[in-house]
Amino acid sequence: MTKQVIVNNYLISYQETSGDAGKTLLFLHGWRSNKEIWQNVLSKLSIVNCHLFALDLPGFGGSQIPMHAMTVGGYAEVVAGFIKKLELTNVIIIGHSFGGRIGIKLAAGHPELISKLILADSAGFAMPSDKKNMMKIGAKIVKPFFKPEFMHGLRKKIYKSIGAEDYLATPELQKTFVNITSEDLSEDMKKITVPTLIINGKNDKDTPPKFGELMKFLIPNSKFLILKHAGHFSFSDEPEEFAKAVGEFIT
Repeated sequence: MTKQVIVNNYLISYQETSGDAGKTLLFLHGWRSNKEIWQNVLSKLSIVNCHLFALDLPGFGGSQIPMHAMTVGGYAEVVAGFIKKLELTNVIIIGHSFGGRIGIKLAAGHPELISKLILADSAGFAMPSDKKNMMKIGAKIVKPFFKPEFMHGLRKKIYKSIGAEDYLATPELQKTFVNITSEDLSEDMKKITVPTLIINGKNDKDTPPKFGELMKFLIPNSKFLILKHAGHFSFSDEPEEFAKAVGEFIT
């Protein structure tokens, strides 16, 4: 069931699936995504009989677009506010990519609010400044070439090739995107005290397994799992294996 709530002055859309209120799974999607991305996994996790929540983070899906640029910490505070407002207990965060960044920041800053953390193809390290600058410059250079109608079909491929697809796809969040990708969360990872499961798709090109391996080194009390036939969306590529790993970790 889709619902809405005001958290930290943001209108937040979320989906709730009833289950055992003694254990709560809270799903955080990646950049340019929304709560619907988790549907397949949610159906497969129904067997664990947990209370399931999937959020639309501010600026995505049915949630309010931020009036000002946000940071990873700002998003973490929204999630913390959501947990407090709905009085959720025994919360297990499952964050994908950008959602994993938020999970890391939340676990480091509010360990009292969560019991476990699951990072799915998680981001968490800063994008090099030279790559970021080239991305912005490249986006500005190629943008005029897309004005002719016959060029529209090439837009996605070219933006992706220069690493600017995410940056340009959400124009109202470009400053937020720069803030998010500029922050290195290595020190936050070291502060995490809750049990953590790190899952990576073997074929993930966006947040490759070497990221997960480094997170395993930095996060105390963490486990690392590679899904051999999955890419950046490991939970979608191998939903049964992903759900099985989550079920074993949270019980």
